[in-house]
Amino acid sequence: MEVGILIPVIVVMLVLLFAGTPVPISMALAGTLGLGLLHGGSGLLVSVQTMFNGLNDFIILAVPMFILMGVILSKGKIGERLYSVFDVFLRHIPGGVGVATIITCMFLAAMVGTSVAVAAMVGSFALREMHRLGYPLHLSMGAVIAGGALGMLIPPSLPMILFGVITLESIGQLFMAGMFPGILAGVLFCAWMVFAFRREEKGKVAPPASKEEKLKALKEGYWGILIPVIIIVMLYTGIATPTEIAAIGCALSFIVAVFIYRTISLKELFPVIKEGLTAAVMVLFIIAGALVLASFVTQAGVSQAVADLFVGGGIPLWGFLAITMLILLGMGCLMEGAGLMLLMLPILHPTIEAYGFSLLVYAVIMVINIECAMLTPPVGLNLYAVDGIAKMQGLPSNMGIAVKGSLPFFFLYIVTMILVIVFPALVTWLPAHTM
Repeated sequence: MEVGILIPVIVVMLVLLFAGTPVPISMALAGTLGLGLLHGGSGLLVSVQTMFNGLNDFIILAVPMFILMGVILSKGKIGERLYSVFDVFLRHIPGGVGVATIITCMFLAAMVGTSVAVAAMVGSFALREMHRLGYPLHLSMGAVIAGGALGMLIPPSLPMILFGVITLESIGQLFMAGMFPGILAGVLFCAWMVFAFRREEKGKVAPPASKEEKLKALKEGYWGILIPVIIIVMLYTGIATPTEIAAIGCALSFIVAVFIYRTISLKELFPVIKEGLTAAVMVLFIIAGALVLASFVTQAGVSQAVADLFVGGGIPLWGFLAITMLILLGMGCLMEGAGLMLLMLPILHPTIEAYGFSLLVYAVIMVINIECAMLTPPVGLNLYAVDGIAKMQGLPSNMGIAVKGSLPFFFLYIVTMILVIVFPALVTWLPAHTM
C-alpha cells in the first residue's frame, strides 16, 4: 500500500471538506491528486477517463430516470392519492395514520428508488394530517424520515444499482435481495407507530371512513398502487432490465399525471423535467467524484491491504462485519450515501469475496447502514428535508425534534440488519426464486 501517497490525499480531502467544498468536488480533487502522484503527468487523464467510463454505462441511465419519475410523482400528486387510499382504511385504528404514512412510503419506494424524494413527497401531505389529529410532532416526523429511507432498500434502489456497477453483481438479483428486508423494516416501523401512539395518548383516532369514502379513494388512487406492482412484477419475472423498467415507470408516471389525473399540464411539463434532470445531475456528479477517489484508493493498494488485515490477520467473519458496519455508520454521519458506497465498496469488495460471504447479503447490510445515515446528523438528508417541510407548514419543528423522532426507527433499522445477518435467507430466498 502506498502510504506515503495516501496520507496527503486524505489530508487534502479533509481540508476541502472542512473548508465547505462540495463533497463530490472534494473527492474528485483528492482522487485526482492521488492519481497524479501514482501516474505522474497522466494522472489527470486517468481521472477524466475514470469519470467518463463510470458514467458511460447503460445501467447508470436508470439513475436519472428513477429520479425524474420521483419528481413527476410528486408534482402529479400521485403520492397524495396513494396516501388517501391507505388513510381511509387505517385511520380508525390507534396510530393508523402513522401506519398509513409508512405504507405509503413503502409503495412510493417501489417507484422512486431515492430516500429524500420519498420523505419530502410524503412529508408534504402526511405531516399536516397527523398534526391535525394531534400526533406528537416528533412521532409524525420520525415516521416520515424513517419511512422515506426505505426507498433505498425496497426495489428499485439507486444504491443497489451502484453496488451492482462496482461488484458486477446482477442488478435484478440485488433489487430482489432488498425486498423482504425492506418489508420487514416497514412492519417493524408500523408496529412501533401503534405502540408509540398508545404510549403517548395525545393523539386522537379518526372516525372510520364510510364505504363511499373508501370507494372514492380507491377510484382516485389505484394507479398509485398499480404502478409499483407493475414495476415489481417486471423485476421479479426479469422481462425487462432495470434501466428499461426505469424508463417504463417514468413513462407510466408521465401518462398518469398528465393524461389521467391531469395534475400536470403540458405547460408545466418542461419545468418538471428540468427539476428532475437538475436533481439527477447532482447525483451523477457525486457518482463521478466518488469514482475518481475510489479508483485511486484501489490502485494505491488499499483494498488488498484491507483484505490482508482482516483475512490474513485471522479476524473472523463476524468481526469483519461488526468493524465495517461501525465504520460505515460513523462515516454515514459525515457523507452522503452514494458517495459513501462508491468510496468504501471498492475497498471492501476483495475482503468480502475472500471471506466467501454473500455479496447480496452484504449489499443489504450496507444499504441499511446508509439508510441509518439518512437518519443521523450532521448529514442526515432526510432529517433536513422533513424538518424543512415541517417548518414550511408552520409546525414548531427543529433538528432536536427530528432526531428524537427518528431515533427509535434508527434502532429498528439496526434490528433489521442483525436479523439479516442471523437469517441470510431473508435476503437470498427471493433472488434464488426469481425468474
